[in-house]
Amino acid sequence: MISLPWTVMAGELIMMCQHDGKFAAIRMNRGHDFSTVIHKICARWSDLDPDSVILNYSLNDTEHIILDNDDDLTTMFQNAEHAGIDDIMITVRDGAKFFMAEDVQVTPTAKSDTGKGKQTMIVDDDDVIPSFCSHKKVKLLSSDWSDGITTVGQRFEGGASDFKNVLRKFAIERGFEYTLAKNDKVRVTAHCKYRTVKKCMWHVHARIMPGNEYFHILAMDLAHTCGFAVRTLTNPHATAELVADLVGDDVRGKHQTRPVDVVKGIKRDYGINISYHQAWWGIEKARGLVFGDYVKSFSCLKWYVGAAKSTNPGSHIDLESDEETKRFKRLFVAFGACVQGFNHCRPLIFLDAAHLKGRYRGTIMAATGKNGNQGIFPICFAIVDGETYENWRWFLEHLRSILMPGRGITFISDRHTGLLMARRDIFPESGHGYCLLHLKRNLRDHLKGTTRAYRERVVVEFLTNLRYENWSNAFFRGQRYGEMTSNVAESFNAWIEAERHLPITILVDELRKKIMNLMSERREEASKWGCQICPEMDKRMRASFNESRTWVVSAAGDGVYEVHSFPNVTVDIIRRICSCQKWQLTGFPCSHAVIVLSSSGKDMSEYVDPYYFSQTFRASYSNSIHPIPTVWMPERPVDEDFLLPPLCKKPPGRPKNKRIPSRGRT
Repeated sequence: MISLPWTVMAGELIMMCQHDGKFAAIRMNRGHDFSTVIHKICARWSDLDPDSVILNYSLNDTEHIILDNDDDLTTMFQNAEHAGIDDIMITVRDGAKFFMAEDVQVTPTAKSDTGKGKQTMIVDDDDVIPSFCSHKKVKLLSSDWSDGITTVGQRFEGGASDFKNVLRKFAIERGFEYTLAKNDKVRVTAHCKYRTVKKCMWHVHARIMPGNEYFHILAMDLAHTCGFAVRTLTNPHATAELVADLVGDDVRGKHQTRPVDVVKGIKRDYGINISYHQAWWGIEKARGLVFGDYVKSFSCLKWYVGAAKSTNPGSHIDLESDEETKRFKRLFVAFGACVQGFNHCRPLIFLDAAHLKGRYRGTIMAATGKNGNQGIFPICFAIVDGETYENWRWFLEHLRSILMPGRGITFISDRHTGLLMARRDIFPESGHGYCLLHLKRNLRDHLKGTTRAYRERVVVEFLTNLRYENWSNAFFRGQRYGEMTSNVAESFNAWIEAERHLPITILVDELRKKIMNLMSERREEASKWGCQICPEMDKRMRASFNESRTWVVSAAGDGVYEVHSFPNVTVDIIRRICSCQKWQLTGFPCSHAVIVLSSSGKDMSEYVDPYYFSQTFRASYSNSIHPIPTVWMPERPVDEDFLLPPLCKKPPGRPKNKRIPSRGRT
């Protein structure tokens, strides 16, 4: 050991650095990090590149100990303290020059040797190998966790949960395990896991302080004598609570956070391995913290229903529960603005149901219309336990109660058995069109495994078993307006995809806000229109005119015309029919009708259904859905509002997040 001419303070260490035969003494203390060491060394030798400096030191009988990061620096201070020395010899080398020197022979061994003449420098394998397989160093987001617990008196404003969260991260990054001897809202005491076996006295004790309600560390000993403080990829303290803390912001911004993405992200950003199960529970806990508790959300429903009715007059909202068990059964929601607005849309309703993805699953049923500009118009929705006949019947009974009496309605949907039966019972006089895409899938399933000679028979049998009035335009009862699929219902399901995992009260309110914003945006959009017909339909009419401008029109009399369009067609503008059938099917003039009206000097708007007028569109969005201030919601529900979630049986296997397309078998 070198005799130093100055006094070394407690916690300090003099680094005697040697480089190119020159020495420099550098004073360091425990508060410095490795980057500070490199900076001070490079300040003494200006020819050194900070990125290529190699440091080694020797202590007792151990030589060539690597000094390469903050952990190595901490270990060096601890070793020097245990050895009772104040100075230590550091060998400084320029890595870029060291491995390029012609007079240097690299031989893997454990000691160094210097002879006369040509110099032979002997280094460890660990010094040589990284130079041949270098990797970009990445600073993990967990690197600061090791400084989470610092000193007695440290304050944690978030209380016990905040302290335990910091302690959990501290243990993971420092690489040790602990047990909680005391654990409540007032005090927390943690001991090293090996306190009894290895007599390790590491501990930290914190408690709440009267007056400010903050948690303070009152006592601690952070020195581990058990020898188990090593950072690893797995740690029992990497719990679902930790995952919830790490992914909280992601869950808030991206509702459909997937466990598999969380597993990969925590491995990439924090260097921690967690299981799929831990990630799933962590996401669930994060959702509870961000959006509210799933169980408590059911008890908020009664208050919410009352608040929604009072702030949105004319709304039809019905909450059903079991009076004996106090468990939720089902909920129907139709806001007054939607009910009144649908009276100005085509009498066409698309029905469908989709699975919810929250903890208690369930199903959301929805009735959706279509406005004059070909956009979706949400009418009502319901939350039930499953897609059954009883639930569809209950839903359609409520739907019938909000529709204008005497208005003929056409329904379009898939062929779910419960829906078909309920529609016939509640709306026996209404036309019901099957979605052609679902029929196509059904037929494809029937044709699987059949031979070519047998396929024609299968197709005939399939169509024969269907009622013609449900799929054939020639036999259809009512007006279908050219809508041959249930894409509108599918669009609604996709539109609410991000909200389907939320707790029930939050789910309903998020859908309210979503529909409220939609109506407000379309009301603002329509106020700027200068055309008599909705822009989308006006665009369609212009396209029809451009298609038909070369056709020749001949008048036959009494409003009947012949259009020479190859093939020729007949148009009757008084009866509003065309032999191509498109005008009758869609309720909107076809290309043949457009050229006839244009050639005869008629006002085209007089032959367009009023549902396509801009004025009618504005009327459908003239009413507003009003906000429901949750600031009025009581923190704890009163006894009469208490409601339990439904009993649900978890299906086998991993929960499905993607909707299985309906095959509509009857």
